[in-house]
Amino acid sequence: MSPYLLPAIVLSFGFLMMFYMMKRNKKHVSNEDFDKEKQNVDQYKKELLDKDYSFIKKWMKNAPIDAFTSASIPYTGADKAKDIGKDILKSAMTLGTVKYTTVETPSFVILSEGKMHYFSTDVDGDLKEHLIFNSERLSNATVTFDSTKTKEIVANKYLFTFNIDGQVSAIEVHNTLTFNADVSSMFGSSYSKTLTKNKVVGDEFYTKIIALYPNLKVKR
Repeated sequence: MSPYLLPAIVLSFGFLMMFYMMKRNKKHVSNEDFDKEKQNVDQYKKELLDKDYSFIKKWMKNAPIDAFTSASIPYTGADKAKDIGKDILKSAMTLGTVKYTTVETPSFVILSEGKMHYFSTDVDGDLKEHLIFNSERLSNATVTFDSTKTKEIVANKYLFTFNIDGQVSAIEVHNTLTFNADVSSMFGSSYSKTLTKNKVVGDEFYTKIIALYPNLKVKR
């Protein structure tokens, strides 16, 4: 038997199982009754804040967390091309001994007492930046909508645009909490449930903020 045959079989089996689990999880989410699941949003929010997202409570310093979800700074194809160019240049300057790769790190938005807090992290997951958008800034902000179908779920992004002293800035607010999951976790029975919890809790952020600021509601 070829020494490469067994590893190839194991690798192929692994890929087949991964695709099977991804298909199963996608079916689970597609068939989920989210209107019913939304009744559990307070429970899910507490579970997530007590465990996987406990760092958010630390960042908020015991301030109330009315809703929270993932976020990002708009990253266009042109931005990606610039970063690739910078990475290549940095690598070239080290004669190829060090490979540089620009990494997009997790960010979050939190709704607390009528204010929107934006937190970004560094590559180690530590707090990098904390911005606060008060009621005045939110009342004058605008929102546009973008829908993207991913492998697991339809992911909506709401582009919040602010004009602060003549300077325009934007934040993408996601309708679901994103998380990094390794392949092995996809085989667990809790993975699909985690997707549901993240979607329900993430969805709540936009629902709550437009209740406070009707100007942020997207007209479709």
